[in-house]
Amino acid sequence: MRRKTVAILGICILVTGCADTISSADAAGSARPTRTMIPRPLVERELSELLLSPERAAAEMGVPAMTVIESQTTMSDHSAIMEPPECLAIDGAAELSVYADTGYRAERDQSLNDGEGWKHYLKQSVVLFPYQEKAGEFFDASVRQWPACHRYTHTQSGSQWTVGEITVDGGMLSTVAMQQDAAAPGWGCGRALARRNNVIVDVNTCSAEPGDSAVRIARQITANVDAQW
Repeated sequence: MRRKTVAILGICILVTGCADTISSADAAGSARPTRTMIPRPLVERELSELLLSPERAAAEMGVPAMTVIESQTTMSDHSAIMEPPECLAIDGAAELSVYADTGYRAERDQSLNDGEGWKHYLKQSVVLFPYQEKAGEFFDASVRQWPACHRYTHTQSGSQWTVGEITVDGGMLSTVAMQQDAAAPGWGCGRALARRNNVIVDVNTCSAEPGDSAVRIARQITANVDAQW
């Protein structure tokens, strides 16, 4: 009887020991910090896929159809016809002098309109930086710089523009500039700038009532960036 009791006690000790070992392992595992996944940086070959199709662009602009009238892999430079120069960032998307010395690697952009009447215009662009932090630096600099512009002139045409309220909401920098003394029903351009991963999304939309069209399109493009996870 005593031997059986000792044997049973020994088994219980062994079982308890195993249970303690498993519990300790579980406890150690639960104590490990949860890792946060960081999206990989996008590369140049993926840029064109981020832009909206003409059909999606037309839907966001509220028109039956839009046609691509220009596609570029290098930035435009309209600095010579802008006064004052600090307003160029608000006047147009993906301008060379705005991105100069920022460390960007590549860009893709498309210009679209809704026909010969040019009642609706869109320029959608994506600008690639080597990593997230560099794109973030450009976005933060833009947040500081845009408010310096209140009114500007296109010296080539003589048209004058007034900049509306500049807002930053949910990582989206935006405003609307209206042309002064434009023929009825008027003409204005929406601007939106956003940073997603290592990409800057830069959008310009123009119509009689641009509203939040630039912001809506920029959000669609940032969703395309997120989908490249």
